[in-house]
Amino acid sequence: MLKNILKLEGAQKLTKNEQKNINGGVTQECNSAINNGQALFKGSKPCPVGYVSSGGCCWSLE
Repeated sequence: MLKNILKLEGAQKLTKNEQKNINGGVTQECNSAINNGQALFKGSKPCPVGYVSSGGCCWSLE
């Protein structure tokens, strides 16, 4: 099943440390970045142009 999930566009396998840090569907790092205005919540939508998806967030490439 994991192999099928990883075939989905944008899917990535989390490290054990990342799995431990997930808080409500996003990583703690992502949650802090959203609160500081450094990232956007991704949800089920694709990231906007100029952003990359990681840990439930859309991170600016700039």
